[in-house]
Amino acid sequence: MRQYMKMVRPFDFIIIIVLILGSFLPLIFFTAAEAKNAGDDVVAIVSQDGKVIREITLTGHQGNEQFTIKGKGTQYNLMEVDGERIRIKEDNSPDQVGVMMGWKSDPGDTIVCLPHKVFVEIKSTNKDSKDPDTDLIVPN
Repeated sequence: MRQYMKMVRPFDFIIIIVLILGSFLPLIFFTAAEAKNAGDDVVAIVSQDGKVIREITLTGHQGNEQFTIKGKGTQYNLMEVDGERIRIKEDNSPDQVGVMMGWKSDPGDTIVCLPHKVFVEIKSTNKDSKDPDTDLIVPN
């Protein structure tokens, strides 16, 4: 142990402490951004093959709702919305990756089923904004 302490200089400890403290900066920034968006509505945008199929407002959603997204041939995704969260409950894709992603409810979360080209994105919308740059869907 003593031989290792000879290799470490006093300035090394300062660098290590600064790096450890710096690793918490993203947490501080994201927490501040989340607090800023606390009053916004949370919306789940369900799309297939780049086309929006359904928009579901999760903020204030009550009860349980299920709907099916049909793909080519026998492809299907059974979506479930329970309260303020959403998931792919069932599908017939080979690896079941979308099903294993579980419940999502926070802005920035996504659920993806690549074989069926189904994409669910959770976004936060500003209720009071009239800025067109904050629109959910940008036309192609």
